[in-house]
Amino acid sequence: MSSGKYTINQEDYHKNVLSERIEKYGHEALLDEEILHCLTGIQVEKIKEAIDNYGIQEVVKYIASYEITRTQRKKFELLFEFARRISNAPFKEKVVLDSSTKAGEFMRNELQFLSSEVFIMVLLDSQNRRISTEVLSRGTINESPVYPREIVKIALLKNASAVILGHNHPAGSSNPSTSDINSTKEVAMALKTVNIKLLDHIIACEGLYTSFAEKCLL
Repeated sequence: MSSGKYTINQEDYHKNVLSERIEKYGHEALLDEEILHCLTGIQVEKIKEAIDNYGIQEVVKYIASYEITRTQRKKFELLFEFARRISNAPFKEKVVLDSSTKAGEFMRNELQFLSSEVFIMVLLDSQNRRISTEVLSRGTINESPVYPREIVKIALLKNASAVILGHNHPAGSSNPSTSDINSTKEVAMALKTVNIKLLDHIIACEGLYTSFAEKCLL
């Protein structure tokens, strides 16, 4: 007969508590053993004991001596192997776009051979190093809509200091249209409200490109 009391699954309870803490305070709030528990499923108490006994750098050598499953041990070993590779890997040199020429060549390479108009944005840090390249829209052969609010949103999420816009003219010249000029000014004004610079807008067409910065159109 049931006693009427609920049975608490301690593992599920711990996962829920950790999930709530991550949501509220971020991953930085977790202890080492809690992070390893989330990634391997090994009980927090066992990992803490192993860390206390051997130190975090050496724990992978001795974790198998604790009562864990083979899968948990493999996950633990893979995690430390990945950490080793990260620590030994050289930093990848970032692309620097600190001139209209560099921006033009970059955009030309990104946008060539496309049959429809594509609008992209390159996000830069404070030293004009590329953070990422984002596709903003894909349109017809001669039209690709641009939304300043969406550009501002992405730039803020990526913590960008500056932006370079780019799109192609598959069926025409690299000269900007009146619509290109007006929409670029709208984007520049929107970015300015959040202290992000619009450094350039590049139009690419058939191996050529036009820079708004060089044409004094910004």
